[in-house]
Amino acid sequence: MTTMEGLYDRKVRCPLCEATYNTKKVLTRAVKVKETQGDFFARYAGPNPVHYLVNVCTLCGFSFLEKTQPKITPLRRQTYLDEVASRWNSRDLCGLRDVKQAVTAFKLAIVCAQYVGEPSRTIGGLCLHLAWLYRELQDRENERRFMQNALDFYIDCYEHDSRLNDEGKMPYLIGELARRLGDDKLAVLYFNQVTSDRTTAEKYIKLARTQWALLREDRANKGLREIDENGEESGSQTHPQAANG
Repeated sequence: MTTMEGLYDRKVRCPLCEATYNTKKVLTRAVKVKETQGDFFARYAGPNPVHYLVNVCTLCGFSFLEKTQPKITPLRRQTYLDEVASRWNSRDLCGLRDVKQAVTAFKLAIVCAQYVGEPSRTIGGLCLHLAWLYRELQDRENERRFMQNALDFYIDCYEHDSRLNDEGKMPYLIGELARRLGDDKLAVLYFNQVTSDRTTAEKYIKLARTQWALLREDRANKGLREIDENGEESGSQTHPQAANG
């Protein structure tokens, strides 16, 4: 596949300054997933659509996920224009993007999302995507940094957003990010919420059970005590040989 194959130009209208520009996107037919991990990070055989998810306005720098369509109040618009756009050194991130350019786009989107008051769920998603990009770069320190940021925003969303209705995806992701960050007790608490909630979609129940089993196996291999459904360590200790059968 050539560098241009699988990509097309989409016309975008900036929701902040209302300028229009063309930016690259990946054709649906060109998306070929090779592997998907527990936090939904994917590796692709062709172009990576994550690299092109964020639109970056060449005129004012406002960057956003197209699917969110941010609603910007006049006050927040003026604040952004005064504090960010006035200092924007025009750059073009609308063409082909490597992973480092995608990192830049997502960092800009996080800043913009905070300026215009996007909800925790949106900012958490941006942070998680940025963690995935750092995983591509094998930058473990920054990957963990933005996974932690995503976890914090997702917990805030889960605890305070009464409109949340995602069939269990949010608590599952909280559990999985906690597991990856080594907070086993928090992970178990949220995996248990997923599996015990009758409104949860079956796919998230299966994922939670799979990742919970990985957590148990990992703790057993380390000689650590089991964690019960309340997030407390049990009195018994599972040994590696017992866990392996």
